[in-house]
Amino acid sequence: MPPGNSTVIAVLGAGSWGLTLASLWGRKPDCLVRVYCRNQDRAKSLASSRQIDRPRQESLPENVEVSSDLEACLAGADVNVLVCSSQGMRALTEAMAETGLALPVLVSAVKGLELKSHLRMSEIIQAAFPTAAVAALSGPNLAMEVLNGLPTASVVACQDIAVAKQLREVLSAPRFRVYANDDLPGVELGGTLKNVIAIAAGVCDGLGLGVNAKASLLTRGLAEMTRLAVRLGARPNTMAGLAGMGDLFATCESSLSRNYRVGYGLARGKSLETILAELGQVAEGVTTTQAVCELSIRLALELPIAEQVESTLKGISTPEEAIMALLSRPLSSE
Repeated sequence: MPPGNSTVIAVLGAGSWGLTLASLWGRKPDCLVRVYCRNQDRAKSLASSRQIDRPRQESLPENVEVSSDLEACLAGADVNVLVCSSQGMRALTEAMAETGLALPVLVSAVKGLELKSHLRMSEIIQAAFPTAAVAALSGPNLAMEVLNGLPTASVVACQDIAVAKQLREVLSAPRFRVYANDDLPGVELGGTLKNVIAIAAGVCDGLGLGVNAKASLLTRGLAEMTRLAVRLGARPNTMAGLAGMGDLFATCESSLSRNYRVGYGLARGKSLETILAELGQVAEGVTTTQAVCELSIRLALELPIAEQVESTLKGISTPEEAIMALLSRPLSSE
């Protein structure tokens, strides 16, 4: 066990990213990590076996505890990191609020938008905890590579830059370099919107369209992300940073990305239902695409890539038809 003056981090969620972060921070000698797993049987299994089962099998560090007792995980934690699905965020924050505990620092590690409300995760968290400092952690951080100890960088954003700088120290690890940022909307939206483009990138590779096509897709995709993010309050330069361009490139280049695999599977003729069943985990880009297309209508923004991804996900267009629809748009200036 770590010494008594250790930093206590509560990781709220035991999916692949939650367990990866718990393992990452649990290897730090001055850190105690408590993982909250909603499913009691799974929590007991993880606690007794001490084996991570996703994204791959690995022993949990000694400094990591697993429990299905939410209040016990939260009590006395210095930082609370929420790592659930985007559509489960509201239920999690409501359950956390019901404990009655004062939770001064809350960090979202979730990349998505809530359907219907179109709210970012930090907005849902802030509504449940009005006086708390709310931040977001994002970047080119594929879970398998982080778990394997490969080097990467990330960014933690909070509107209070002093809090972001404090979190930067807490959340950094030897091969996990964290930068501070005060553009909370930008960091969240970068990590969220790139999932839509990642589905398109998977389609591009699945159809074997080549490097030129993919480079064009990613460049126009980044422009599309920036257009929507700026309209929603982000700074444009954030989209050129780790949470925007960095995360976009990583997600669109790797078969480790669930969203990329959705697009690749669609291009190979699989149904969306089959792809998601094979993944066995949430691909946030599917619900994010719906939310983004609803936002494009509400804000009167042209988001052609997102529109074609949605059409393909719904089975209205084939992947080939979606690509041709993008190529057939009226010519314009860049």
